Amino acid sequence: MHNIVVAIDDSEYSLNAVEFGQRLASQLGIEVKAISVVPEQDAVASRRATLKTRFEAHQLHNIAIDVVVHDSAKAYLGQLASREDTGVCMMAHGRRPVPEMLIGSVTAGVVRRSQRPVFLCGPRYNNRLHQQVDVLAVCVDGSTLSEQILPYAAALVKRLGARLQLLQVIDTFAVSKPTSLGHTDVLESAYLAELARRVESEQALEVDWEVLHGDPADSIVNYLADSHNTMLAMTTHGRSGITQVVTGSVSHEVVHEAPCPVAVLRP
Repeated sequence: MHNIVVAIDDSEYSLNAVEFGQRLASQLGIEVKAISVVPEQDAVASRRATLKTRFEAHQLHNIAIDVVVHDSAKAYLGQLASREDTGVCMMAHGRRPVPEMLIGSVTAGVVRRSQRPVFLCGPRYNNRLHQQVDVLAVCVDGSTLSEQILPYAAALVKRLGARLQLLQVIDTFAVSKPTSLGHTDVLESAYLAELARRVESEQALEVDWEVLHGDPADSIVNYLADSHNTMLAMTTHGRSGITQVVTGSVSHEVVHEAPCPVAVLRP
């Protein structure tokens, strides 16, 4: 990744993504620019003027603004996000009570099309508490799908000089027998400890881990509530069952409620 591209629209919400993208680029020592996609050429000048005014009002300096004409923002940004040299940041600000709509249809479409993680800032993102990335927390659930984000996470923490942490949630509501919870906890702790050892060996990194309990999305969001300078990373799909963590609906809800940025990968 040699540059950060922040995808923005004409909303005030998207400026949060610009602030995060600028800080992430600064921490990585790479360039950052903002891109806005409009459907026709007649809209270019107006969009550029609006964004320039808002950037100045929010003291967002030294960020180039590129307004692109394309009939599908999802397709254009999805292709951009798949490039190895480019990291894409976006604001997720959906409003309707449908899982995909929790983060916005354009954002969801970009994540579906991208072959690499997309950096998202949800509506609860707190840029005062998360001014850089000191901890990258990766959600896993025991499936190979959820682990597909680990190589990206490991490469990123090395460049950031951050700490890598593994998270797993035991969904206590899915445990049918009360007596099975303790046994499940031991099994999942063993899985996470072994995964941490494997990542340490393969990536030459120090890795810590944490097992959470409860509803997957609520547990992750609550764990992050008091976090500082943290980024979460997760895939959009994992396995279902007793320790389901990274299903589509869970990842959408976490992005919508998390106070920190979230790197999302569609495996």
